[in-house]
Amino acid sequence: MGGRPRVLVVNDDVPLAETVRSLLCSEGYEARVAFDGIEAVEAFADWPADLILLDLLMPRLDGWGFLKQRARDPALQRAPVLVWSVAPAEELERARSMGATECLPRAATSPDLLLDSVARLVGQPPS
Repeated sequence: MGGRPRVLVVNDDVPLAETVRSLLCSEGYEARVAFDGIEAVEAFADWPADLILLDLLMPRLDGWGFLKQRARDPALQRAPVLVWSVAPAEELERARSMGATECLPRAATSPDLLLDSVARLVGQPPS
């Protein structure tokens, strides 16, 4: 894709999603926000991201539905998925079994840890 790595933030918590987008942009990423899985699929079609940062608990199409749709869509499969959610550990393991590349518990993840995971998954050295 060239240029700055692209991260699609998929989270229905508007202030949190915008804060994460700003954090990513301040670290040199291009970042966009989708507020549910339907918006994420539509955004990815127009703006293929290098990484999808996915919440599991959202209205309309939640993270589970997005992972199921991703399993059927070769274009979506090109980007790794980093699940970052308040869901319990067993649900994070379930997300991994459904194709998530990595899963982080939101409450136990510092901004630095989140940025390190993003950098690793897009193949960039951490800042």
